Amino acid sequence: MTKQTSSLYRNFPVHETIDITDLSDIPKAVVNMVKAYTYLNEQGEFSYRLLLPRGEKSLTSKAKKIGLVLQAELLLGLKNNKLKVNLKEIRYIHDENHYGWLLFNPTIQERYFAKNNVVDY
Repeated sequence: MTKQTSSLYRNFPVHETIDITDLSDIPKAVVNMVKAYTYLNEQGEFSYRLLLPRGEKSLTSKAKKIGLVLQAELLLGLKNNKLKVNLKEIRYIHDENHYGWLLFNPTIQERYFAKNNVVDY
């Protein structure tokens, strides 16, 4: 991934950015995201940036575990609320200490990349 691509993702428009440092942060994040999904996705405006820990090997393993648990909990939360999942995701290196994970309605990506003259995504 080039610096330009990573910069493009860091500047991607989001409703909220959530810094998740531990598994205990997941339930609150999922509740907020499901609530937001309920009203933002109908308008094609759902977008969240999740920041996961990055660094030494143990942090990378922790980030993977957080990501898997968060994804499962989010999908379960949407299903329990009878919401149809319409999401895309992009994972990238946000900065020296974080992995970035974008979850968004596909129409946001189309608008943002068209606005920034990005052809391949």
